[in-house]
Order: sequence, then structure tokens, then C-alpha cells
Amino acid sequence: ESEITKDAVVVYTYSLSPFCSEATAVLDNLGIEYKEISLGKEWIPGLLSDPLKRAALGEMTGQTSLPHIFIGGTSIGGLYSGTPGLVPSLEDGSFFQMVEQQQTE
Repeated sequence: ESEITKDAVVVYTYSLSPFCSEATAVLDNLGIEYKEISLGKEWIPGLLSDPLKRAALGEMTGQTSLPHIFIGGTSIGGLYSGTPGLVPSLEDGSFFQMVEQQQTE
């Protein structure tokens, strides 16, 4: 848990995942600072470098798919899905509100 609260925006990724690459590209294009934590190349056995961390994410949030994005220690989900997900939160403006709130605290 300390890992997800250490930085304002934390993104768990797989290096070979196009969804993870798209999520980090969106954040980069928006100029959002974030901490990226890679759990390996992909979820396939042998390519996952930290299965315990993936399991812990699943226990905490019910989501083991990546990318998994946290703002201020709160899960917003993945690229398109979650609570509400990166793209939906950008579309409704809540992403920037959450990030701004973290920057003022």
C-alpha cells in the first residue's frame, strides 16, 4: 500500500502490453508526472516478474489486469475500464480534479 501512496499518480504496467503503453503515452502527452511500476513483460507465466504484487493488487481492488492507475492511493482502474478508468476520467474531467487535489495536499 505504501507504494501506491508514495507518488500522486502511480501506474502499474507490463512492458509488452499495448494498453499499458497507451496509458503511459496519454499521461506523457498530458505532461502528467507519474511513477511507473513494471510487473514484467506480460502476465504470461515466465514473463511476470512480480506475481505477488499482481496478486496483492487483485486483493486490494478486484482488478489484476494492467495498466492499473492510482491517484493519491485510490484506484481509478485501467485505460478504459475501472472506477472510472483513465480515458473516461479524462473525458468527464475528474482525472484532472483528482490530480490537482493531490498536488495541493
